[in-house]
Amino acid sequence: MKLRHVLTSLLLLTAGSALAQDQALMQEALKDCDKNQLTMNMCASHRYSQADQTLNQQYKKLMAQQDAVGKQRLRDAQRAWISFRDKDCLANNGLREESGSIWPLLHFSCLERHTVQRSEDLKLQACGMEGCAK
Repeated sequence: MKLRHVLTSLLLLTAGSALAQDQALMQEALKDCDKNQLTMNMCASHRYSQADQTLNQQYKKLMAQQDAVGKQRLRDAQRAWISFRDKDCLANNGLREESGSIWPLLHFSCLERHTVQRSEDLKLQACGMEGCAK
């Protein structure tokens, strides 16, 4: 039993170390996103992650305004949008295996573009018939 705890601890330490290295690599890449293809890819991934966080916040805000029927409709619409986004990016960029080192940049840029637009759409939807306050 002790061996299992030791192995689990080692695994967690290794995973934590790898995460710290990934974060350090990301911070270095963000200093110069145009340095090379790797940094361009990492920065595109980071921008998409930020856009996705914003979308999730807007989605939760809009969900809180809905009754049960509205929540189900919004959930269904969001799932359909995710499917569309993924298929549209696939249509634009193809499969990773069919492309080269630029594929992550193209893929994450496509995801970011759709995600930013969806956030704006949800923000407008949250304003209702009265429109958004300026």
